[in-house]
Amino acid sequence: MTKSYHVQINQAKNQSDLNSAINLSKQRGYNLIELMVASSISIIILLAASSTFLTTYQLKEQVKTRINYEQDVRNTANLLRSDARQLGNFSCLNPPTASNLNSIFNGSFTEANNKQFLSTRFVGNIGVTPTGGSQPLIMTYINGTYANSLVATDCNNNIPDLANHVDAAVYIVGTTASDAVSGLYRINYSGGRWSAPQLLVSNVSNVQYSFDYDGHIDVGAKANCPQSLPQNNTPTEAVINFKSNRLDFTYDKPPVLIRTTLTVNSAQAGSNVNYVINAMVRQGEVCINNQVK
Repeated sequence: MTKSYHVQINQAKNQSDLNSAINLSKQRGYNLIELMVASSISIIILLAASSTFLTTYQLKEQVKTRINYEQDVRNTANLLRSDARQLGNFSCLNPPTASNLNSIFNGSFTEANNKQFLSTRFVGNIGVTPTGGSQPLIMTYINGTYANSLVATDCNNNIPDLANHVDAAVYIVGTTASDAVSGLYRINYSGGRWSAPQLLVSNVSNVQYSFDYDGHIDVGAKANCPQSLPQNNTPTEAVINFKSNRLDFTYDKPPVLIRTTLTVNSAQAGSNVNYVINAMVRQGEVCINNQVK
């Protein structure tokens, strides 16, 4: 009886060990469903990481492009402001008439009453094919080298040899023979010769100008200029300047402010961006203490 009992215990133990071995053998490795789930999760993670990387890279390129354009616009602003400061400056000599300037820059100064020494019309061949809808801008002033050679006895005389002693800067949007992408170019006229077009900002589709004129009346001693500050230091109210989207030749002086609006449409930027440059004109001020509003 006792022997039989031990045999049953041994059989039960052997059966339990066999089941444990079978269970252990079933738990080794991954089955097909688990492998597919793991693969799907890995693919989703990789796609998310790739999408994040591409988005970050595109944003980085857009920011880089925007920074490059802003740097070009800053350089352009420096040139525009430098030319605007010189606009209409002919030292102590008699300034040229519109007819004089038109003889040099044919077709640009056709209005006889243009006494502002600048124009938004230019028809000469200077290496840039203009883009339709954009305004060119030409500013004229005395040649710097010639001005430095003047002496007192030269003053109040007409400028001799105008073609060589009057300089100009032309700003124009267009394309060139070597670059089919529209951009803003500056072409300098000095010593009777045109320089090669200088690309200032690429991918410029349009440029427009507006002008602010000094509203004071220039009648010599009767000029309606603000008086100097009183002793109580109360600010003097300046006459509001007149704004125009085109040159107004009823004024005998150049505009006191030239506002340039550039439209840049780079593919990397993703949309059109407008940049505005304000350039003051010294010769446009009737009163030395006038303030632009």
